[in-house]
Amino acid sequence: MAKFTTEKKFMVAEGEEGEVYFFIEAKKEQPKTPVIIYDGKDHALFRRNEEQNIILDYIHPSVREHLRQVPEVIIVEMILENIKDSYIARMQHVDNIPLDWQKAGLKTWDELMLSKEGKKEA
Repeated sequence: MAKFTTEKKFMVAEGEEGEVYFFIEAKKEQPKTPVIIYDGKDHALFRRNEEQNIILDYIHPSVREHLRQVPEVIIVEMILENIKDSYIARMQHVDNIPLDWQKAGLKTWDELMLSKEGKKEA
């Protein structure tokens, strides 16, 4: 049975030619036909292999539209500041990812920002 984990610390960057990079923490298992399922909203689902689904938590609003346009991204797996592996992941664009993000303990981007502002004021 496939398991779900949440990647809370990742970075998305754009290359000089418009390519998109996802920098994530290195994983033990090897990727096999990796694909990112994305609906243009707060979260994406990275299916790294048949047994490993990773929730990419809180896609920044500034990269969402570009991410909806690209057919693939480059995944860079890091150990501290060193690259362990890099590979292409196909993008699967959907209208809606059929997961209840709240059951996974996730909020929307706006809810996250409001909770951070509330902590600053306290």
